[in-house]
Amino acid sequence: MKAFYGVVTVVIISLMLHSRHECAAESSGESVTKLTTQAATSTRQQSLILDSRQPDFETFLIEAHIDPTQHTAGDLQAIAGLTFGLKTPEEDPFSKTEQIRFELREGAHRGFWDIWIDGINEPRREPSPKLPGWIDHREYQRPWEFTPHPGSYQLRILCSPVKEGTRLRFYFEHMDRPVFEFTKKGKVVPGYIGFYAVTGGTTPRQNTATFSKLNVREIQDLESVIHPAPRDIVLDALDLTHPSLTKVAAAIEQQDRARAGQLLLEHLRTRTTPKGPGFQPVYCGTNYREVADAVLEDRYGTRGPFLSFSKTYVDGAGNTQHFVDQNGTIRWDLCNGHLTRHFHWVSLAKTYAETGDKRYVDRFAREVQDWVAREPFLHPRNPDIGKLNWMDGTTFEPGYLNTSNIGRRCEMTWWPAYDEFRKSADFSDAAHFHMLLGFIRQARLIMNPSSFAAHDDGGAHICVALLQTALMLPELAESKRWEQEAVRRWEEVLRVQFHADGSHVSLSTGYNWASLMALENMIALYRRVGRDVPQQFLDTLELAYRHPIALSRPDQGQIDMNDGGWGMIDDHMQRAHKLFPHRDDFLWMATRGTQGQPPAYQSIYFPNAGHFVMRTGWGPQHRYLFMDAGPVGASHGKEDKLNIYVDYGGHQLLASGGRGSYSGGPYAAYTGSTRGYNTLLVDGGVQARTYPRYEIEGHLPEKRRWQTTDHFDYAEGFHTHGWFAPEKRIEGKQTRQIIFIKGDNPPTTSYWVVIDTVEPADQGLHAYEALFHSRRNHAGIVDDQSKMVHCWDAGAALRIIPVVTEGLDIALIHGQTEPHIQGWHVVGDAHAPMWTPVFKWKASGTTTRAWILVPAGPDQKWCLDRVELKQADEAALIFRCIRPDGSSEIVYRRQGNEPATFSAEGIQVRGDIGVVSLDSAGEIKQRFAIVPQP
Repeated sequence: MKAFYGVVTVVIISLMLHSRHECAAESSGESVTKLTTQAATSTRQQSLILDSRQPDFETFLIEAHIDPTQHTAGDLQAIAGLTFGLKTPEEDPFSKTEQIRFELREGAHRGFWDIWIDGINEPRREPSPKLPGWIDHREYQRPWEFTPHPGSYQLRILCSPVKEGTRLRFYFEHMDRPVFEFTKKGKVVPGYIGFYAVTGGTTPRQNTATFSKLNVREIQDLESVIHPAPRDIVLDALDLTHPSLTKVAAAIEQQDRARAGQLLLEHLRTRTTPKGPGFQPVYCGTNYREVADAVLEDRYGTRGPFLSFSKTYVDGAGNTQHFVDQNGTIRWDLCNGHLTRHFHWVSLAKTYAETGDKRYVDRFAREVQDWVAREPFLHPRNPDIGKLNWMDGTTFEPGYLNTSNIGRRCEMTWWPAYDEFRKSADFSDAAHFHMLLGFIRQARLIMNPSSFAAHDDGGAHICVALLQTALMLPELAESKRWEQEAVRRWEEVLRVQFHADGSHVSLSTGYNWASLMALENMIALYRRVGRDVPQQFLDTLELAYRHPIALSRPDQGQIDMNDGGWGMIDDHMQRAHKLFPHRDDFLWMATRGTQGQPPAYQSIYFPNAGHFVMRTGWGPQHRYLFMDAGPVGASHGKEDKLNIYVDYGGHQLLASGGRGSYSGGPYAAYTGSTRGYNTLLVDGGVQARTYPRYEIEGHLPEKRRWQTTDHFDYAEGFHTHGWFAPEKRIEGKQTRQIIFIKGDNPPTTSYWVVIDTVEPADQGLHAYEALFHSRRNHAGIVDDQSKMVHCWDAGAALRIIPVVTEGLDIALIHGQTEPHIQGWHVVGDAHAPMWTPVFKWKASGTTTRAWILVPAGPDQKWCLDRVELKQADEAALIFRCIRPDGSSEIVYRRQGNEPATFSAEGIQVRGDIGVVSLDSAGEIKQRFAIVPQP
């Protein structure tokens, strides 16, 4: 009757499968089949092939429900599947290649479906060779993943003839659209159908897979199955036991779906809870009426969503593109940024709320229907992101990168827009159902575990988006699961994204704010729906504000870190102060110093971030240095380890080469390379930490020494992953040590000593370059003997004094393109020459060089006159920094700490690095020493 492979436990309840002569048009039955398998035994795999051959339908579907394992925590080595197309009931689904199999695995928090067609796992098959633009997703954005839930999973396979053979459409869980499509040559018929189960691994354990609700039927109206109406998809997604849907449930029971749809929209238009998010200027713009009116004319922002409105924009390849083409089609596929994040929808909503002008709701309805009906949007070789394959929408496609817009939309823009327009009689039923469908599909994609990158700001966005959608649409059957998964993931975000020192794992001064704002929005969401905000949310956020405050320059502007920027943060701090009104330092930052008090600390170290800030104080007259000695960052990382920035009163004395456009190109590559930062190159080689992602982990920081006192600060950092030149890797270690000598009257008496030591792995001769990128308008060499470089303009000035001048060459680079790009400041696609002094020398074995950085204001009154080298050999580097009044500082650095004390210019000192301050008579004023850590 049935073919069995191995020992199998079968439970068949009410088996009613019809033979061909009993039912020519449809074969169905109500049955439950259980296959029990035991890992690492002869019963590790089992199968059951039903004895009745199905009719040879032209167009048909096969449906079944499968639960791969009885274990509540799942078992990813337990596979359960459905196979069809077998020619005889004796064929083995494990060895027969000419068949179609749809199978599942589920674990605790992720599961997988796989589709085998003639022995090939087609959804996972990649082209060979891969075409230009292909993106390897690795563990992210994999369409075959799903979030497990108790019970079984519904599978459907729809087969229909096409010119090339048979079109196969595979559905999983949601029957509104397939998860995979494939055209198979030749005619496909149901044939013999069976179930199978496997438990892999070497650990003995038992799994029982359950199969039920098998249904095979011929399809007469293919179009209605392939393209169900948005209304019907939404109705099928409802929780008909929800108290507010009693009338809707009754209409569906009476098979009056049109009436059910009208009742649902009536409920949604008139409900008063849950409360919507309202309008925030950051999402609708302060000029929202200007934005809305521009949209009516097919004009959209070209510099963010709220600035420079035009019907066209220039893409990364220099092509002029129309936002709306001559046929009236909105080109969602071409714009991967603010247009598809739909900020202008919030502008339309707020303008409509104030004017009642029907034009705004009509435009919104048109765009909603268009976006939902046409997504996903694929843009192969997108010139705006380096000619990579880009997409947007509610699916994942192999080889394409889906944007993080999905999280931003349901967090920031869709809900304030919908909450206004849903109440309007002018908002069409069709648009209303399309928008509800858009919410459902976005939430379902977010539920795919591979959509969630716990370390990335996008991971924070989708948590807020999923939770907000769940709480705002409690009428949906999936909302409880969405809520549970959003909360679970959010706990992971807080654990992964925020270090113990408050820094964000991106180590960015731009993308950090994305996650901080997501945390702000999560707190606002909890309060809006009447829930108590967990204290962890508040504590994490309050501590997280400290990092960008501490890194801010004397004018309160940011520094450029990992695609951040140099802009002000008072807008962010205004929100921070509203959340924490007791914080006077937040108020001081929010008002640019006109109210509140500056932070109580000055210099500070963030051990997880590896960030050091040495400053004389807060305010425009102060001096500031930042060093990055930390990991590359969880995303948007640059090859900038041990980079430094120097600022005087808001004037960038040492900056970076800028931030390039995501469209790529040589200037964008320069801004991500070590050549765009203030650190060392070896043999022309640059750092290469971002791939294969060295030093991402900041939760376990390197051991670095740090000390701050009234007169001195000390910081150190290390780069241990070598340098990469063309066809060459130079192994070795760089140590950068910085002493901040504050003097008797900071900030006017303050300067920095930077000491670089490179220990190559070999004793060969190497060429070294020390780069210093200055934002001053002029640069020159003061004299050939001291080789001091002077960078200046009307705002401020900097002197870079090399301590060791023997064998030292200097190049003042300004806008170089060959043999490589150097000496440019890049902003997006624009670039301008930038003075970049480069100090060059050659050395064998360990080499140590020191640089004195002396800032000055527009008066160019220097607190340091000159530097005298006293000793430079393998044992120690000792030099004296002499001030105009004759006082001085003796700076020493030696290899190791033996003996415990030694003589520097006749003065007994201790530690491996330190300073002795002398007055003009040579009397000791202060001592400062750093001793090795045990």
